[in-house]
Amino acid sequence: MKEGAVPILVKMDYVYIVIENGDPYPLAYKKYEDAVASVKTRHKESLLRELQWIQENDHPGCNEVDVPESESGLSRLYIEKGIHIEIHKLPILGTFR
Repeated sequence: MKEGAVPILVKMDYVYIVIENGDPYPLAYKKYEDAVASVKTRHKESLLRELQWIQENDHPGCNEVDVPESESGLSRLYIEKGIHIEIHKLPILGTFR
């Protein structure tokens, strides 16, 4: 690279980061669907309990996990009892010289 040349920053891809009540999950995901699946796996028991309750009581539940990906890059999910989840779509950046 020539002296004084400025590297060019380019967006190469995206990753999805899951944040639960302010704490990030330990992994980044390449697909939104994989990020949502990780939430469903972590909260499987709560989701199954609510599904059973819905079937027994014929009443809608309060969990919101089947949320489409937001165009803004920030999708919000909710698990009962105050578990707030955000899925952030973040660019992976690379440089070319």
